[in-house]
Amino acid sequence: MNEVAEQIEDYLPALKRYALSLARNPAAADDLVQECAMRALSKSRLYKPGTNLRAWLFTILHNLHISEGRRSGKWKQPHDPEAALAKLSAPAPQTSTIMLNSVGKAMTALPQQQRRVLFAVGVEGKSYEEVSDEMDIPVGTVKSRCFRARETLVAKLESTRPQAGSLPAAA
Repeated sequence: MNEVAEQIEDYLPALKRYALSLARNPAAADDLVQECAMRALSKSRLYKPGTNLRAWLFTILHNLHISEGRRSGKWKQPHDPEAALAKLSAPAPQTSTIMLNSVGKAMTALPQQQRRVLFAVGVEGKSYEEVSDEMDIPVGTVKSRCFRARETLVAKLESTRPQAGSLPAAA
């Protein structure tokens, strides 16, 4: 029996801790340690007696982890730098903020009855029947007010939207 087979059991707990820190998954760490032990035993003829067995085992474990990462595609580099940049970038929030402000202004310009119905149906997600019961008005009136409010809101938002290619006036 060679030195590797005699001493490998002593290093298994330390190998398990290191594998867990690399894999961050107990099952994957167990697989990594098992593969490391199997590789060390099958390649024990390559170990030079008198050298640091612990370092040799840890090197095998580390290299197995790197090889598995490459094989599974975890560390593949994107071929297109533009695609990588697109993954990292996010749209600017200014456009959404401007749109929300425009919708808020247009909502406040609506008549109160239409605004209340549109808010209850569109924002709170209530059904026409629920709004009808709450406001004590017929369902048809709720539908009519909601339709007119939406039409007015769309018209106001389209009139305030800048035209394509137009630049704001210089101050």
